[in-house]
Amino acid sequence: MGEWSDWYAREDPTKWVLAEVLKTRASETPDRDYLKFADNAWVSYGEVNARANRIANSLIARGVQPGESVSVMLPNCEEFIPVWFGILKAGAVMSSINTAYKGDFLSWTINLVEAKKLVISDWYLDRLDLIKGELPLLEHVIVMKTGKQEGPDPSLKWEPLEALMEGSDGEPDGITYSWTDDARIMFTSGTTGRSKGVIKQNAADYFSARGLLEVVSATAGKTVESLAEDTFFSCLPLFHSNAQVLSGYPALVAGGRVAYVERFSSSKFWQQIKDAEATVFNSIGAVSYFIWNIPPSELDTAHKVHTCFAAPAPKDIYNEFQERFGVKFIEGYGLTETGMATYMDPTKPGVPGSMGKANPGYEVTIVEPGTDRPLPPDTPGEIVVDMKIPNIVMRAYYGMPEKTAEDFRNLKLHTGDLGRMDEEGYFYFMDRVKDYIRRRGENVSSMEVERQASDHPNIKEAAAIGVKAGEGASSEDEIMIVCIPEGDAPDPIEYTHWMAERMPYFMVPRYIRFVPELPKTPTERVQKVKLRDEGITADTFDREAAGITIHPPVRGVPAPLPGPPQGDPVLLRPPGPPALQGAVHPGARRGHPHDGLRGLRRGARRGGGTGGRHHGQPVTAVRAAEAVGDPRPDPRPRRRPADRRRRPRGVPPRRARDRRGPLR
Repeated sequence: MGEWSDWYAREDPTKWVLAEVLKTRASETPDRDYLKFADNAWVSYGEVNARANRIANSLIARGVQPGESVSVMLPNCEEFIPVWFGILKAGAVMSSINTAYKGDFLSWTINLVEAKKLVISDWYLDRLDLIKGELPLLEHVIVMKTGKQEGPDPSLKWEPLEALMEGSDGEPDGITYSWTDDARIMFTSGTTGRSKGVIKQNAADYFSARGLLEVVSATAGKTVESLAEDTFFSCLPLFHSNAQVLSGYPALVAGGRVAYVERFSSSKFWQQIKDAEATVFNSIGAVSYFIWNIPPSELDTAHKVHTCFAAPAPKDIYNEFQERFGVKFIEGYGLTETGMATYMDPTKPGVPGSMGKANPGYEVTIVEPGTDRPLPPDTPGEIVVDMKIPNIVMRAYYGMPEKTAEDFRNLKLHTGDLGRMDEEGYFYFMDRVKDYIRRRGENVSSMEVERQASDHPNIKEAAAIGVKAGEGASSEDEIMIVCIPEGDAPDPIEYTHWMAERMPYFMVPRYIRFVPELPKTPTERVQKVKLRDEGITADTFDREAAGITIHPPVRGVPAPLPGPPQGDPVLLRPPGPPALQGAVHPGARRGHPHDGLRGLRRGARRGGGTGGRHHGQPVTAVRAAEAVGDPRPDPRPRRRPADRRRRPRGVPPRRARDRRGPLR
């Protein structure tokens, strides 16, 4: 399939170096505004370059060598950009650290990259003090003073960041730059093991920034050159790639402006957008829903924004969002390792739910996991990324050659994500490959199981995994769900019945386990590898051991309402207590809102087949069970807590996590 743009084929890749781009901008337009943080005044290209040069020259004077890693743990602040640019102008590599990291997570990120120097805010000195004995290579700490210090001064040699600003503001002497030089080390979330340090080269960062400009200009009906008049806005963390190479760097390449704030705020968002005169902003995940749920006001359209890069865009309010706020969505898919591998084709109407087509410069394919054989359209497989031009995906995982070789097998980057491609070349994210479960000949998405299971009024959060139910590698997967209760944990038998009403029979978990908390990374991603390692524990409920089986529907069995679609579940139970024999469902008598029969009747009256809070899944277990004489009543209705009775329109299901973008 042809590319919608070939911009990269018309440029000289040897010029794709941030330090050189900044130098050129400062030379050509020194007084032009470039950087703004919160309510601070705009800072010009010339001043940003001068600050970066001071930091670069000071680092060189303190012994920093070309290619050396410098760790950075700063919040969103005006100082972040000159520190980032200064490290690169010194020929070194910036390794940014998630500001939520502490303990072993923090020491790991510093030690892995062999950092001798650390730039850190005084907000985090208490965390540094706790691991001071676990940092054998760290020699020098540079502290950004805020007046709100937490913890003692560093025990190692240290100095304030202000001291580095005393260096020369001239261009560093004797430093040469190449498009193939390492520029940044970004850490993955660590959901499948230790966080990996992804090495990105100058070319990869430029390609991400310049590629976004191409899609923004096409979406907005502008030329790339005209984006010099645009202002990018970000409320996302600067320690992530999104705020760096998809906000600050595109503005630099375009010769435009970028405005940052400390964090997202629903009450301030549109006023901040207006005050910054922003024209482009980025959104991730639930942020789009937070924006949608801001009460309508004149600020909805009292701004200059024409484009919103959302990864993913909210498909259920896709058109409504754009119409209400007068913006156009850009949607895509990317990883820390790849940059943005797909974008929605800006020359054609958007496809809600898709993450677009292969980005110009990339080849994206769907392959059979384990064999890498290409799969036909609409067949689930692993998403694999290749390059049409070298050096635009990660070079390696720092200090992990085996993992690098594993993910680059057959010379292509294996994302570990499961997806499919349709006949038109549009890609759709489905799940993580390791989280996708193959059960009884059916492919089961852990995300879909979690979405349904978490909707129970007494479940706060759920994680679904595949576990081996028997001995040996040939034993098949069974579904296990690990849940955090909301208040009292539901009875597992009742919970099983509840799920069977809402899921296809092959998706209903066999195992249920209740825990007070789920193991998570500092970025709040569930570490399913730990759950899989724990496996089936002594406190795990097994519905088959309890004598409960779930079968496909019994064909030809009459039902009291129009027959369910093929594939709906039938729940068969052991006989209940004598007093319950032949009992009718109490939910049906009381008209309880969570009862499947009432939901079906309400849906039938409206001309639909379901109804109630069932998200389009057929609610048929109660009906089908009655048809075969299930003697046991529906579980006792539970009243949903006041703060969880109904999900407001536009708010995503609790655990519908999607790995499309942002770069992490």
